[in-house]
Amino acid sequence: MKSTGEVMGVGESFAEAFLKSQIAAGARLPASGRVFISVKDADKPRAIEVARILAGLGFTLVATRGTAAALAAAGVPVTAVNKVYEGRPHIVDMIKNDEIALVITTVQEKRSAIRDSYAIRRESLTDQVPTYTTMAGAHAAAIGLSGMGELVPYAMQSLHARLHRERIQA
Repeated sequence: MKSTGEVMGVGESFAEAFLKSQIAAGARLPASGRVFISVKDADKPRAIEVARILAGLGFTLVATRGTAAALAAAGVPVTAVNKVYEGRPHIVDMIKNDEIALVITTVQEKRSAIRDSYAIRRESLTDQVPTYTTMAGAHAAAIGLSGMGELVPYAMQSLHARLHRERIQA
């Protein structure tokens, strides 16, 4: 049997379980710092929700101009940053300078956006900055970060016994 790299996170809440799964997979989720958000137009409503969670946890937000405008219009504090093709200083420079703790990016189907997205993801990978490329993943990460203080180990046997008892009582 070959390993495929799956990990499992177990917890009393989704936040705890997700956070444990990310830690087990080797992701270094930050407890603080600056989050970069750049999403395609269709994802902006969900990005606002994620940004509110992250801002509420004390993270500072930076975003590309379109995403920053949507966040600001929703009352979320954010600073605009250049896309790569807009010139320096840009987001890849910030990642290289260790100014970004977390990246959330989804991409429009345009050449310049795809090229920028590739540069951002490549630099994030090189610098080991956790990166989420779907809004579902970004939302799960934000919820997970909200549960950072809740991490406790569980014995699988006790969880199994509890599930068995709950099934009998139902």
